[in-house]
Amino acid sequence: MPAPELGRVDLNAFIGELLGLYETSQARIRVELAADLPDVWGDASQLRQIIHNLLRNAQDAQEDVDEAQIGVSTRRVDEMAELVVTDSGPGFPPEIMARVFEPYVTTKSGGTGLGLAIVKKIVDEHQGRIRIRNRQPNGAEVSILLPLAEPLIPKSGTTDTNDES
Repeated sequence: MPAPELGRVDLNAFIGELLGLYETSQARIRVELAADLPDVWGDASQLRQIIHNLLRNAQDAQEDVDEAQIGVSTRRVDEMAELVVTDSGPGFPPEIMARVFEPYVTTKSGGTGLGLAIVKKIVDEHQGRIRIRNRQPNGAEVSILLPLAEPLIPKSGTTDTNDES
């Protein structure tokens, strides 16, 4: 993968865009986006790939679930933005949990096992953190923390003028 080209990214706007691709999903999608979420510092195309992979995984995990549900939420956690995607599928098998981010590890027939490996690599390159857990009584949760974009304010006591008069 190419190195990320970092800039200010409105995470909530990206989520809104990508949710449009899932309007025909059989899963009911519950969205709770923090209204005051600051921009994150990231590569727009790579963050789009993360969100798409997580939504697709949540949808695929519930192919045989009658009342499939996907949850998507954001919130600020200290100097990070948290994105959480949940589903009501069977969750991750215990034997997979320790290796879930390794390439070619999958529970899907026909799956490549690269989706979460790519997501983890992108998160790591963005100086973020990712956590996966099974929910009770069923389902899975993926939580991603990404650094907030710092305001572009010069440090006090410094000037950017080039006055030679």
